[in-house]
Amino acid sequence: MKISNRASSFSYAIRDILSVAKEVEEKGHKLIKLNIGDPIKYDFKTPDILTEQLKYAKTENYNFYADSQGLPEFREQVANYENRKHGLNISKENVLATSGVSEGIAFTFMAFTNEGDDVLIPGIHYPSYSGNSSIYGTNSIFYKTVVEENFYPDPDEIRSLMTEKTKLVFLNTPNNPTGSVYPEKVIKEIVDIVGEYDACIVSDETYDQLILDDELKHVPTAKVAKDVPVIAYNGFSKVFLAPGWRLGYIYVHDPEGKIEEPWEGINKLARIRLCASTPLQKAGTEALKVDQSVYLPKVIEDLRKRRDLMYNRLKEMDSISVYKPQAAFYIFPVLNMEQFTWKNDKEFVIDFLKKKHVLTVFGTGFGPYGKNGFRMVFLPTAEEIDESMNRLEEILKENRK
Repeated sequence: MKISNRASSFSYAIRDILSVAKEVEEKGHKLIKLNIGDPIKYDFKTPDILTEQLKYAKTENYNFYADSQGLPEFREQVANYENRKHGLNISKENVLATSGVSEGIAFTFMAFTNEGDDVLIPGIHYPSYSGNSSIYGTNSIFYKTVVEENFYPDPDEIRSLMTEKTKLVFLNTPNNPTGSVYPEKVIKEIVDIVGEYDACIVSDETYDQLILDDELKHVPTAKVAKDVPVIAYNGFSKVFLAPGWRLGYIYVHDPEGKIEEPWEGINKLARIRLCASTPLQKAGTEALKVDQSVYLPKVIEDLRKRRDLMYNRLKEMDSISVYKPQAAFYIFPVLNMEQFTWKNDKEFVIDFLKKKHVLTVFGTGFGPYGKNGFRMVFLPTAEEIDESMNRLEEILKENRK
């Protein structure tokens, strides 16, 4: 029996590189792992305001099937949370609990698109967008995001790519894998363009509270969307440092009812999978009521210091272009490959792993505009970051033409 066309049509670079890493580890080498955006794999800890709420599984037996859309109290608290932090105006009817943002992405493709529809995706993006596009037979149209332009989208280019076949336009700010935070002006211009074509914006805002520079702010797409419909994603993996919980949510901004049918489609799909985890929804409900200042400023301070260390080391290296990430915990340097002996970014990443035992992810795994780049996390300790940068300097020197 052969693998299905659906399953063979895509790859996932973040996890695919692990097979090579396993081979290196089996030879007895200890790796410095800069590959995965999981703070818990480093020295970060899930805050007590979240983990303490697991008590409800025991004390009040929150172990039953929840409503498919989510516990009513969870959806109401998510709406309150989003309204409070961003000045939005959503209700619990506009919220659906998901098993991580990944499930929300899959639901969106299933409910909004048919085979042959166009979907606009950042040229450097979280691979789940293009992966689901392949699975569900839509055409991935990649718009330019490059280091020379701070990885910002170009609204004029997006306009040139829009057609009557365009159903969804993906935005991701703060961005994975680049750490870029899109300016409000750029978001507004894209909103206006998408509105002209009666398409829907998909806004992934998973890292919205992890802004590393005080002068910046995250602008949620729904806040400037006016009558343009928006499907937004968020969850507990990153800001609440609980990636293994797989607790996320979708909320919809649709003041004129333009996407009522596909939104109902998402809710129908949620019924098939029964529900997201009930005890975790209850824990999330209670955590959202607590002031995040009890843990979040310290997290951001630690991330800022580690970002600055890695960025400052990178910008001193020849033949590397590097943008200083404004949010999240990723950095995406780009090599001037003409100066080196490697054929491409994947060959570089594998060579770096095998020879220097530093695990990163190759840039083209995040889309066509990731060519010659590679993603690293600055989640490790300062000592590990310094050592990994020393090894990077070594391999660049050894492979310079």
